[in-house]
Amino acid sequence: MTARHQLRIGNRRLGRDRAPIDATPAPPVGETLQAARERKGVDLYRAERDTKIRLRYLSALEDSDYDELPAPVYVKGFLRNYAIYLGLDPDEVLDRWHDEMEQMRTATRVAVAPPPMPLVEPGGRRVTITPGMFVAGLVLLVVVAFVGYLGVQLLRFVEVTPIELTYPVDRFSELDAESVVLEGTSGPGAVITIRGSSDALYNTTANDEGAWARDVILARGRNNFSVTAQDPVTGRESAPLALTINVPLPQASPTPSGNAATPPPAAALSMTVEAPANGAVVVGPDVSFNGTTTGTRLTIASTYLGAPGATPAPSPSESPTTGPGASPSPPPIGPASDVTINALGVFNQTLRFDPGRWSVVITSFASGQDPVTSTIELTVQPPPASSITLVISVEGRASWVRVVADGERLEGYGSRTMRAGETHTVNAASEMCLRAGNAGALHLTLNGVDIGFLGENGEVGSWLIVLGQNPIPAPAPCT
Repeated sequence: MTARHQLRIGNRRLGRDRAPIDATPAPPVGETLQAARERKGVDLYRAERDTKIRLRYLSALEDSDYDELPAPVYVKGFLRNYAIYLGLDPDEVLDRWHDEMEQMRTATRVAVAPPPMPLVEPGGRRVTITPGMFVAGLVLLVVVAFVGYLGVQLLRFVEVTPIELTYPVDRFSELDAESVVLEGTSGPGAVITIRGSSDALYNTTANDEGAWARDVILARGRNNFSVTAQDPVTGRESAPLALTINVPLPQASPTPSGNAATPPPAAALSMTVEAPANGAVVVGPDVSFNGTTTGTRLTIASTYLGAPGATPAPSPSESPTTGPGASPSPPPIGPASDVTINALGVFNQTLRFDPGRWSVVITSFASGQDPVTSTIELTVQPPPASSITLVISVEGRASWVRVVADGERLEGYGSRTMRAGETHTVNAASEMCLRAGNAGALHLTLNGVDIGFLGENGEVGSWLIVLGQNPIPAPAPCT
């Protein structure tokens, strides 16, 4: 028997400080903690702030609700810190907690029933398992497993992959458009086949969640579609699902001699871009474009205008850098996309842009009408950085360089000559001072953004780089 299970007299062990025998059992650890906290005159919220132990764990300790507590190694730390905070003996509290845990494990221990005695036939004969009985049982088990496998495979083969349409919801719909995206659900990986009028055939595959979508062409008049799903394993097809979409026919022009009223002119194509606003400054790289249009097709194209705040915009044939000997660097290629328009004419598309100034052209199309275009200029800023990462590329000529990061000279860059063709990466937490003997030879990339050359060819000076800002002349040389 370990010392943990020694008989307690009152709240002390035998062999420790001698005290008169007290037969009253010690209260549970939780009640002891609660009583000590109340004597101290603090509530659980105050105790949580003082001990940095979460309120739910303090409450579980006082309620002896150990199921709400983490692993025992953490509970030991909580009890020791809480006991010290309440002025209790931490070793005694831990010993009592160990005893309570041992009592709980003993109380919940399941008694193991003795194995059953072998059956004895009248007359003293015993039932014994012969090798023949063992083989027969094994064969029976194999037969049952094989029959079960055949049953599962039969049920799987008989089961037909379901097919449902989520858009359009109605099996007979009317839509004035040149195309529509059919959406629905089926089994994961099912092959969806859509048969339209004039033997048009469209195929797609359901994703892992069973969702699928396919763009189909619409003609004026009645468009009949049949949609089926094929199981990727059994190859069985579902029952065809019929869908009819009616596209209104163009109204006939009245004859000059007729008395019919002149039909109203078709509504002019319109488009409203709700976001982003022209001239907006957004934090990239993802930019969302949303709005409404009466058209049936919409595209987005973009053109790079230059770095943020740079004027004028560099032409594609010019290099954005100005240092001597620099090779031309092509501008970033802007994203472009065909945008999906839902049945209500609403569009929402997110594109990824490099930092810089961009001209974005959004164009809406409709059959028989001139397209409508909206041009938006916006500035995309890189996400805010939590530290400074500066990549220094030496081009053309060598340069003497000194780097001071967060007030301390950076090891290896206290006074160093960088030769042409070298690339160095230096870091700082919030501030960096860069001193150069030939600023026109140092091409900088700050936190992933190309900011060009540090200065002019042969220029000597110090530049200060603060988190979130480009280099500026330093008020004093870097030391």
